[in-house]
Amino acid sequence: MNSMKQKVSYKSRIPVGPPRLTVFERARIIGVRAIQIQYGSPLFVDPKGETDPVKIAEIELENMALPLSIKRKLIHGGGDYPPIPVNWLLLAEKEDLQVEL
Repeated sequence: MNSMKQKVSYKSRIPVGPPRLTVFERARIIGVRAIQIQYGSPLFVDPKGETDPVKIAEIELENMALPLSIKRKLIHGGGDYPPIPVNWLLLAEKEDLQVEL
């Protein structure tokens, strides 16, 4: 048996939509999380002196510290797709960047 670990492709795990966060999804996540932070929600990362809730939410997203999933739907047709973890979308985006380099 081969003891080498096979690399997981996150792009192949995303059933619908682009294999990355869209600008709209990114904005929604940061906005909702910033409101939560503003109302006193515990932080998932050390803000390192940052006090702006939007900046803290961006830091949390960049550090893949948010335990969130996105539910995407097709406009035409139907079908129910399982929620996609935000971290999978971020890792799939990084896979694309590595391929382009």
